[in-house]
Amino acid sequence: MPSFGDLLYALTEWLRTTPLVELSLWISNQPLSLMIQNHFWVIPTIQTTHILAIAAAFGSVLMINLRILGLTGGSGTMTQTVARFVPWVWWALLTLVVTGIFMIVGEPVRELINPVFWIKMVLVVVTILVSIWFQARVRRKMADWETKRDGRIAMRAGAAAIILLWCTVMVAGRWIAYAPV
Repeated sequence: MPSFGDLLYALTEWLRTTPLVELSLWISNQPLSLMIQNHFWVIPTIQTTHILAIAAAFGSVLMINLRILGLTGGSGTMTQTVARFVPWVWWALLTLVVTGIFMIVGEPVRELINPVFWIKMVLVVVTILVSIWFQARVRRKMADWETKRDGRIAMRAGAAAIILLWCTVMVAGRWIAYAPV
C-alpha cells in the first residue's frame, strides 16, 4: 500500500503534466508577479495579512462554535453571539481570498504545482460549504436555543466538526511551504 508521501509525489508528478505548469510560468512573467517577486517586503506583508485574516476567521468561528458547545459566551444569547462574530468571518474570508490570489500571483509555481495547495483548496471549499449549511441550521434553531434542549448533541457534534475542519485547513495551508514541487 502506498504511503501518503508516495501519493503526494504521484500527484505532484501528475500536476507537472497539466497546463498548470505553463499557466504558472506565464503568471510568473506578468508585471504584477514580477513586482511581487522583486520587492522583498511584499510577500511577507501579504502572508502576514493572510495569517491575521486566518486568525480573525478562525477566532470568530471558534467563538460561535464554543458557544454552541457551551464552553463560552454564557453571558449573551446565541443570537447575540452569531450577530457579533459572523460578520468577522465573512470579512476575514474576503481578505483571505484577496491575499490568497496575491500569494498565487507572487509565487505561482510554488502554489499551483503543489499538491498540498490543491488539497487545501478542496478542504477550504468543503469547510465553507459545511459551515454555511451548519450556520443555516444554527440560525433556524437559535430562537429555541436558550429554552429547549432537543438537538443539542447533533449541534455540538457539528460545532466540533467545524472546528476540526478549520484546523485541518490551517495545517494544510502551513504545509504548502514544505511540500516539494
